[in-house]
Amino acid sequence: MLTIDWKERLNKDADDYLANKLPRNDYDFEIIFIAYPERVNGKIPADIITYVAQILVQKIGKKHEQFIPFYKHLWNKKGEQGRSAFIQIMAKLCAKKPDVYIPIVENAMKDAPVHDVSGIFEKVMFPLLKKHPHNYLGYLYKWIDKPATPHGKAALSILLRLIKKIPELVAPVLDHFIHAWNYQITDQIPAHTAVLKTVAKLDPDRYLHVYQTHGTSREPHIVEILCGAIVDYAPEIEKPIENWTHSGNARVKKAATAALKLLHKKKP
Repeated sequence: MLTIDWKERLNKDADDYLANKLPRNDYDFEIIFIAYPERVNGKIPADIITYVAQILVQKIGKKHEQFIPFYKHLWNKKGEQGRSAFIQIMAKLCAKKPDVYIPIVENAMKDAPVHDVSGIFEKVMFPLLKKHPHNYLGYLYKWIDKPATPHGKAALSILLRLIKKIPELVAPVLDHFIHAWNYQITDQIPAHTAVLKTVAKLDPDRYLHVYQTHGTSREPHIVEILCGAIVDYAPEIEKPIENWTHSGNARVKKAATAALKLLHKKKP
């Protein structure tokens, strides 16, 4: 735990850094905390980096746009400590000026380690989504469209958490995904299936309505999504799936046959 004495020391050293070093483009911010004596696995504890990043962005205040090269340097040149500080700083600044800072975050994410991708979604994007979901859902959708990347997986996880926290988002989110069924989305089938499974738990009537309205589809990707999203038995689901088992399309028949077996196991 960070003591009062060390908080005072870190604040003092942060003031010195901001007054005498950062204005000269000296980006060696570790001078603020390098004297801290404790180590975890040979490294400065994460909570120290978090505290330093938070006081830096607080002390920089309204002049934050002057130091964009500094933030980028933290991410690109300062290793794990710099990336951690960058995430904490962006968590504050993206809320203030998303048009300026979200593109910086998106650029940083292109080659980000998996751990840092998760950190960005958790600490930067999720707070924004909770406050203004309709302003930022588009970012999640864009990242989810890259399902094989850490970005896609992390974005999907955050989306599912978001609709669980804000059930009012179930309808617009589901509508977005259903609209995408008009196109070939083979790579994104697991993500669409996961969304529909989550909807089943949050809004069962809406979930069943999807089967009622798409139960006559013969598109393999739609059938695979619906067959993969079964969570319990319902007669509204059984009839279309049974029909699909007679399809001449191999993908449709395979998905439906497996789904029908699962339904029979769940049938009372």
